[in-house]
Amino acid sequence: MTWAFGSVWGSRVELPAGLMAGAIEMLTAGIVLLIASAIAGERMTQMPSLQGILAVSYLAVFGSLIAISAYMFLIRNVRPAVATSYAYVNPVVAVLLGTGLGGETLSSTEWLALCVIIVAVLLVTLGKYLLPQN
Repeated sequence: MTWAFGSVWGSRVELPAGLMAGAIEMLTAGIVLLIASAIAGERMTQMPSLQGILAVSYLAVFGSLIAISAYMFLIRNVRPAVATSYAYVNPVVAVLLGTGLGGETLSSTEWLALCVIIVAVLLVTLGKYLLPQN
């Protein structure tokens, strides 16, 4: 809910240029999550392995820094519905990668669900061309 609100609001207000908007967003989220984990009583019980540290580092760079920069660019340059469509596309890509690279199998219902998601994203993305406003 808050992500959708922020996406619509962010497309209508003047945001800091470049990577600063993403940096502010990630810093704020980090502080909020740190406070929430302290309130919930979360504690580090053991040191993560090197593999775990590398995985989190990869996610921090590619899943956060690069992704949020691309998202901020999209929020400024396309409709919010198009900019947020990645939330529907990412699971489809993950499932297809699991099927293609991981040898996972899908039922006919799962294939149908993937098709519905892809068609919905296409309608959101191409909607203004397919259904022009009067």
